[in-house]
Amino acid sequence: MIVNAEQALIGALMMEPRVIKDCGSIRPDMFVDALLGRIYLEFLRAHDFGYQANLVTLAANIDDVSQSELLSKLKECSDSSVTSTATGEYAEVIKNAYKARTATQIINAVQFHPSAVEKQIGETVNALEALQEDDRPKAKCLSKIVDEMAPGCFVDRERDFLYTGFPRLDDCLGGLEGGDIIVIGARPAVGKSAFVTQILTNMGIQGKRVLLYNLEMTNKQMYERLVSRQSGIMMNRIRQGKAFLGDEKERFQKANTELKRLDVWISSGVKSVGEIRRECQHMGADCIIIDYLQLIKAERHYANRASEVGDISKAIKSLAMELNRPIIVLSQLNRASEGRQTKEPTMSELRESGDIEQDASVVMLLWNLSEENERYKGVKVEKNRQGKTAKFQMEFVGEEMSFKEVEGKDFDFKPAKEKTPFD
Repeated sequence: MIVNAEQALIGALMMEPRVIKDCGSIRPDMFVDALLGRIYLEFLRAHDFGYQANLVTLAANIDDVSQSELLSKLKECSDSSVTSTATGEYAEVIKNAYKARTATQIINAVQFHPSAVEKQIGETVNALEALQEDDRPKAKCLSKIVDEMAPGCFVDRERDFLYTGFPRLDDCLGGLEGGDIIVIGARPAVGKSAFVTQILTNMGIQGKRVLLYNLEMTNKQMYERLVSRQSGIMMNRIRQGKAFLGDEKERFQKANTELKRLDVWISSGVKSVGEIRRECQHMGADCIIIDYLQLIKAERHYANRASEVGDISKAIKSLAMELNRPIIVLSQLNRASEGRQTKEPTMSELRESGDIEQDASVVMLLWNLSEENERYKGVKVEKNRQGKTAKFQMEFVGEEMSFKEVEGKDFDFKPAKEKTPFD
């Protein structure tokens, strides 16, 4: 029944592409048949950009499917649709079926625990309400926004911000809030994964639920970093030690006990933004971390890598706004700084796409202050949409995968801008 409605909808669009305006708010991910969802996406793009969707454009943009398979699927759709006037009815069937499936998944995914049952019930209700409101108009009257926001200003209370756990950095950023994209860029092997791992641990200690998409390392490698930092035992001892030395056993056990208390979730392996979106919708995380941007899997073929990374960046921004959660995204930098006398990077070195810096609320860059001694790192807040920019020096103990701010030593670092009214 559902697949028939999906086929009939595509068939109606093949007969009369203009009826896509009757499809309401249905999205490609609402389709049971993934290929039909991709075909629908191409009709949406054709409508948005003003060109005709036909076999040539469909085959060009869905090039990982054989032409014979695509033709067969389109013929099924053509045979299933007798009129284009029922497009709205087909769309309604697809949308309601999607909501039924998603509601079932939301409920089945929850494993209620007595110690957290109130929070879990609230998260489940919020997820179901978000599903119910999915196709409602998103615009809100300014008068209502004023009524909602004004009472929260100039009052002595805890703000709904998240903090990195680095005092000087938090003072500069003023905290992370829902909808923010925080990009942390660095060249390979500078320590950006270790840096964000420490932020993750600090947030966990603050009682926040953090979801890490670890696209580069295995869970074993991630665990070794976490327990080394938490225990102060050198990484090579964690990986290769055959017996405890001195007080290592007590430190190791204490670190594991502390890590088990953290509400931190780790998802390993390469994923697409769609897969990340579906998982995030059910996790109720306070903060999401993606390590790293260039490893996210594309969901379709692109003419060039820059367009691909740009679309992925925009999809992540959309996800942050939808969930109203901050998302920290790590990104590789290109080699431009390696050819300069000063190794201090700039935003323009974010690899493969200028869209990253446009979509980000905050851009932080890390680099080695000295080629001879990689212990000291420069950390620069190059962009901060809601506050000031600044530079800091941090000390990195690579053997323990830990960072700490260096007080009183700024190597003549100065704020990149004057203070703003947000300070």
